[in-house]
Amino acid sequence: MFAAAVPSALAQQPAEGVAAREGQLLLADPFILENDGWYYIYGTHADDGIVVYRSRDMRHWSDRCGNARNALALHKDDVWGDRFFWAPEVYKLGEGRYLMTYSAEEHICYAESDSPCGPFVQREQRPYLDEKGIDSSIFFDDDGTPYMFWVRFTAGNVIWVAEMTHDLHEVRLETARRLIDARDGTWERVQARVAEGPMVVKHKGKYYLTYSCNDYQSKDYAVGVAVADNVMGPYVRCEGNPILHRHAGYVGTGHHALLRVRGGRYYIVYHAHNSGAKIHPRQTLIAPLEFRRDRSAGGDVWRMEVSEKIIVPMVDKQL
Repeated sequence: MFAAAVPSALAQQPAEGVAAREGQLLLADPFILENDGWYYIYGTHADDGIVVYRSRDMRHWSDRCGNARNALALHKDDVWGDRFFWAPEVYKLGEGRYLMTYSAEEHICYAESDSPCGPFVQREQRPYLDEKGIDSSIFFDDDGTPYMFWVRFTAGNVIWVAEMTHDLHEVRLETARRLIDARDGTWERVQARVAEGPMVVKHKGKYYLTYSCNDYQSKDYAVGVAVADNVMGPYVRCEGNPILHRHAGYVGTGHHALLRVRGGRYYIVYHAHNSGAKIHPRQTLIAPLEFRRDRSAGGDVWRMEVSEKIIVPMVDKQL
């Protein structure tokens, strides 16, 4: 029902991508938090920590609005690590309590704050795990149990999952399971052995694991999805992968996050290369995403589809 596919769209294409607009938001590995009528966006950008911007409509964003040094949400002086601050995600845990997971020096870390703008601080300055890892994402199941999905460097970049303690301060590594390796002979192995940027959402009782494959420098960096009946897997790749690839003329489209807004609608936020040979700084893009029932497949099969109606976030320093 959910077989892997190698779409003809992955044939080499001449597209060079789309150049960034003046004033466009330029974040890699973006993540959006919705909170009290505002959207907050975080991402890989600053050498000394994690940036944050905010918006009412996802189109027009403030300049940096962080409460830490240099208008950051998280500054390296307040946490473990000195460089490589990548791929943040932020979760509201209760009134006035926010937790950020992120990578620093290729280790998974967390920090806490009483505001989505920070400052996010580690009371105990240490990574979650002694081993290296990147691209952490926490999923809370219906019973409240938290699970961390992240990337371990095991024969390339490989996606794993493990249960967490309920205070979110520890990863129960003894529960860890290997989920997604980049498969040879598929869209996942155009360039490099990389499966990364995992994120899980639950729809109609099933767990949908979305992830990116290929080297991020490849124009064929793309997003796929796999589905499972249990949060810990096994996950089976869906037909029609990748769901986001050279999207709407952009290239290198990947390392996404999914945002579910009021009313049940979804958006996908992701990054793309700049045009031509220029990859950095990467552009931030947003598009509506929806689950569509695939009646031709038989049974209760739902597929993710990304709209061509791209939102290009712009920075408005007057906000």
